[in-house]
Amino acid sequence: MRHRFRLTAGLTVALLLVSATLRAQFVVYDPTNYAQALSRYAQMLEQYRFWIKQARRIPVDMAVRYRVPEVRWRTHDIDVEFPYARSILTGLNYGDATGSLYKEGVDILAGLNTLLPTVPAALQRRLQTDYGTIELADSVANMGIHQVGAIRYNGRSVLQSILNMETDAFDESDSFNSQIAVLNKINGANVLGLRINETTSQFLMHILEQLLVQNIRARDAEAAAMDARLYQWQFGAMYGRDLFSNTADALDTWRQP
Repeated sequence: MRHRFRLTAGLTVALLLVSATLRAQFVVYDPTNYAQALSRYAQMLEQYRFWIKQARRIPVDMAVRYRVPEVRWRTHDIDVEFPYARSILTGLNYGDATGSLYKEGVDILAGLNTLLPTVPAALQRRLQTDYGTIELADSVANMGIHQVGAIRYNGRSVLQSILNMETDAFDESDSFNSQIAVLNKINGANVLGLRINETTSQFLMHILEQLLVQNIRARDAEAAAMDARLYQWQFGAMYGRDLFSNTADALDTWRQP
């Protein structure tokens, strides 16, 4: 009986030891893994310090230091100071897409189609060229007035967009200075810059058109003067002799009535 009890107690102790051995955890120290962990921790700490440094704001009041007073768009006075130029000045203020305002402010060019067949054939081309030069000047001036007026009218909206962009750029709140917010402001500024450059290109194009019209009209005037000089050199002597001879003969044969 005592032997059986001892056997049972021994088996119980053995089972408990085995169970404890299976549940035991052994800590193994690896110098390589430990060094790598320390290196990653140092990198994370350095990156965190870099982020803190990059998040610092410029140590000045940007709105006071960099904001430039805006120059407001002005419109021509069409009621008090220049009432007789109201039509064209209105086009310069707001645009003139149909050209009706321009036609009210200039002399109307008479039609040529009914008169042209009655002109000698040798002079028809010259008359058409001179007439077309005036039409060219009208077209360029009409389009230039409309474009300038439309750009002036839209300039208020463009100026307000610039002021909004400037306000957002100088805003010191965190919501306006996150990485995505800064990228959005940069993209918005680029788009606004493209729009302003496109408007500048329109102004430059109208200046070029005006210069082209002036050059064409100056060339036509010089060509007309040269043609008159050539005609004078070719037929002037003969015309002068006929004129003077006829005048002398008329004086010789004149009698008091």
